[in-house]
Amino acid sequence: MPDQHDFAVAAAAPVDANLVCPSTGSPLRRVGNDLVSTSDGHCYKCEQGIFRLYAEAGDKFAGVDVASGRVQAFYEEAPFPNYNDVDDIAALIERADTSVFGRLLREQIPVNASVLEVGCGTGQLSNYLAATCIARIYAADMTMASLRLGRKFAAEQNIRGIKFLQMNLFKPCIRPGSMDIVITNGVLHHTADTKAAFMSVAPLVKPGGHLIVGLYNHIGRLRTDLRRGLWRLFGDRVLFLDPHLRKAWSPDKRRAWIRDQYIHPVERKHSMSEVLGWFDEAGFSFVSSIPRIIGDFSGDERLFEPVPAGRAVDRLMAETEMLFSSYGGEGGLFIMIGRRST
Repeated sequence: MPDQHDFAVAAAAPVDANLVCPSTGSPLRRVGNDLVSTSDGHCYKCEQGIFRLYAEAGDKFAGVDVASGRVQAFYEEAPFPNYNDVDDIAALIERADTSVFGRLLREQIPVNASVLEVGCGTGQLSNYLAATCIARIYAADMTMASLRLGRKFAAEQNIRGIKFLQMNLFKPCIRPGSMDIVITNGVLHHTADTKAAFMSVAPLVKPGGHLIVGLYNHIGRLRTDLRRGLWRLFGDRVLFLDPHLRKAWSPDKRRAWIRDQYIHPVERKHSMSEVLGWFDEAGFSFVSSIPRIIGDFSGDERLFEPVPAGRAVDRLMAETEMLFSSYGGEGGLFIMIGRRST
């Protein structure tokens, strides 16, 4: 039988080495169900399988906590996307596989990779990857209502290899240089400072690892901007113009989409050339993009194999083409993938 000393050692044993105190960056120890910082003794609770490792950004990032509070309250009221039309893991996989990006990602993630999704929302992509890949998945978001939905689905479907974290991306609880892949898709443009948010999560990628960033495009989103302007003038009667809302969605899903696309409290738009500059500054080389800068994006694309970044005019043409394609019709989101070289 183990004695009391054995229990004390077990209680103080290191947890996942990739998790750190968000305030100090120091390792964490487990005490019961909670995690405790080894440097200052701060205790972080574990609630319903979710590690609450959220810390406010503070004075380092002006205005971040105010904007984060607005976005957090927005998603606490209506988590997006919900699981109303996803009964089980088979349904989630079937739906996720209809996205070329999702399918290619799960097919090409290396075995035993450490993958972090920053701003996972309700964790549908993270749960999908955890269920279909041999990888360690970290699903991080600041909104507990969203995380609870994702964790509940994972528990009900017996999805292994995934950790749910309440995290402020400006104060990450992930050890720098520990992730093979960091995904932040449709998230950074909802913060107080997109570039600062990018620079906060980029160091989490290990050398040779990849950062996947999805942002609204300054040209590709103009159709959504027009619909949003018409909606503000004429109300719901113009929502038939939105191709997503022509689908047979539940009332809750329609409401969540309308809120996310038309009344989000914080939103900005960016260009491909702008993100390439961030890659250079953070020590990343450009690998690929969706849509492609030169040529057409195919269903068998190799996401992590380098393609040309083109000239500024090539990127401008690719963004303009978004406006007249399905990319522009569905929100104007573009994805850039970079490889960390330093």
